[in-house]
Amino acid sequence: MEFHRTEWTVWRVNVRVLFYVTLMIAGTTPAEEMQFEVSATKYLMGTLVEIKAMHPNVEACRTSFYHAFHEMERVEHLLSSHLPESEIARINAHASEYPVKVSAETFAILERAIHYAEQTNGLFDVTIGVLSKRWGFSGEDEITLPYPEEIEPLRAKVDYHQLDLNAADTTVAFAIPGMQIDLGGIAKGYAIDRAAATLREQGITDFLINAGGDIYASGFKFEDQRWVIGIKHPRQPEALLAKLEITNSAIATSGDYERYTIIDDIRYHHILDPRTGYPARQCQSVTVLAPTAETADVMATFFFVVGDSLLSIHPKPEYPYLRIDESGNVHLDSTLVHDYHLEFFPTQQTYQTQKSP
Repeated sequence: MEFHRTEWTVWRVNVRVLFYVTLMIAGTTPAEEMQFEVSATKYLMGTLVEIKAMHPNVEACRTSFYHAFHEMERVEHLLSSHLPESEIARINAHASEYPVKVSAETFAILERAIHYAEQTNGLFDVTIGVLSKRWGFSGEDEITLPYPEEIEPLRAKVDYHQLDLNAADTTVAFAIPGMQIDLGGIAKGYAIDRAAATLREQGITDFLINAGGDIYASGFKFEDQRWVIGIKHPRQPEALLAKLEITNSAIATSGDYERYTIIDDIRYHHILDPRTGYPARQCQSVTVLAPTAETADVMATFFFVVGDSLLSIHPKPEYPYLRIDESGNVHLDSTLVHDYHLEFFPTQQTYQTQKSP
């Protein structure tokens, strides 16, 4: 076990040795190929990020991990509203007064955020920032319950239609003074996708990136075994609800147990419904699979907010999902069982199946 210090923090590298037996093409003598399971962790984007890879060259993995972590750190410094030097922080500080010039990369993710908002009828809305800040879910603020008369004036500033993007000069402006952007439901997924692209550019193809439960898995852990992912039980902190197998895809979970407070026996969590200004009430957690971590991140938030109305709004959801409703019942897309080998642990005995088309 070795420790490697970067400019910002310490990341830890662990190595396990595995042996695969393969047949040499030119003869009948088996040849052993040594494989290493290499993992490293680093604290980024408000959570612990872990990268695992299967590869015969440990040094190549360590170098690739360094570049992947560096890429995620770059994205964080670009898109985090909590860092005063980020482009999103500059938008929040000045876009009510004048158009703010941003990079093509930031502009592109804001364009995609508006596209997601249109897809979800505004239930995923990155202009939720002013509400998140008041509740105390932004940064390290203390979570406090707003007075009812505070909610409506703040909710009126949550409207993606009032986010003015000018493609001619990549500027961003707020049509309503006091608006705020919060990319918490999309930036981490995007950062994972960028890290995955970096690993592939470095020649690493069998890997898993886990950023606080938002995951992208590439290739295989062993020759014929996909990556096994555990889904956390929303009411039993040390227990897993289920497990499934994925490869070359992403999985994200939104849960009311991640950032919350309990006041007068009521749980107030960070996943806010733009329609009410209050935490969404019909789910404990939602897990979604998608081709990219960004899409999984967004859709997990959307499915959580829409709750019981999911199938009435989208009778044929595009992305496989597992939803724990407010009563603790489990609703799932049956493709998770058939295609991803979903298995429940004994902590959850009953569930309802929403069959996919």
